[in-house]
Amino acid sequence: MIELGELEKRHADFEHKNTRIVAASVESQKAAQKTQAEHPHLTIVSDRDRKLIYALGAVSPYGFPDGSDAAAATTILVDAKGTVRWLYRPDLAIVPLSPDEVLAAVARYLPGGWVN
Repeated sequence: MIELGELEKRHADFEHKNTRIVAASVESQKAAQKTQAEHPHLTIVSDRDRKLIYALGAVSPYGFPDGSDAAAATTILVDAKGTVRWLYRPDLAIVPLSPDEVLAAVARYLPGGWVN
């Protein structure tokens, strides 16, 4: 949630780069709606059934204490045609990218943002 807050604070920088931030969470739809209300410039989607994280390979097998799979912190830059231009997954889930690092990746891999 700290990372989302930092991204929310920098929403104008992302808008200037024609870039949208979409966060997928394994929380319920109701919880995702609450998170969306707290971060109005981001797009929060519920992936409770984990179909998206499995499709993206954004899974940390056995990542929860009970041995179930957890969503792995993953940043993916996708262009307007749906092509993945860059993917980042930290070695430690507790070390997310800063907004400056995401903006630097956007400048390098999506110089025009997601809009062609």
